[in-house]
Amino acid sequence: MHQQLISLSPDLKKLSDEGYDLEISGGHLLVHHIPYLNSSLKVMLGTLVTPLTLASPTHAGKPKDHTIYFCGEAPCDKDGKILSSIINNSHNQQLSGSILVNHYFSSRPVSGNYPDYYEKIRTYSEILSSQASAVDNTVTSKIKKEIK
Repeated sequence: MHQQLISLSPDLKKLSDEGYDLEISGGHLLVHHIPYLNSSLKVMLGTLVTPLTLASPTHAGKPKDHTIYFCGEAPCDKDGKILSSIINNSHNQQLSGSILVNHYFSSRPVSGNYPDYYEKIRTYSEILSSQASAVDNTVTSKIKKEIK
């Protein structure tokens, strides 16, 4: 069912085809393996989490808003300073039985909202991974994943 949702939703399929590590769980889209920097300038891997709206049982709708959750340490820039420009708040929050997030981000596009999950995930991934790649240019949030 979840693989069908990914394959039939153009934005989710594009993310998957580009190598993002997607999971659907508890009504949320999770994107694993997102590189970021911690305060010690160590490259870490985190997870972006956003509620998944459905247009139908087999197709994703549009994101409900421009915010996103993050599992991991507080992300920092290439100088070790916390990315306060996107962090709305930092505290542990249980979104579902299996999803515990640590931060809540806000990066509103000029239009006010992201048109689809591809743009939302790509934007947040780029914000985080661009800082990590400034320290290690081999990092990427796009991994090759074998479909199960």
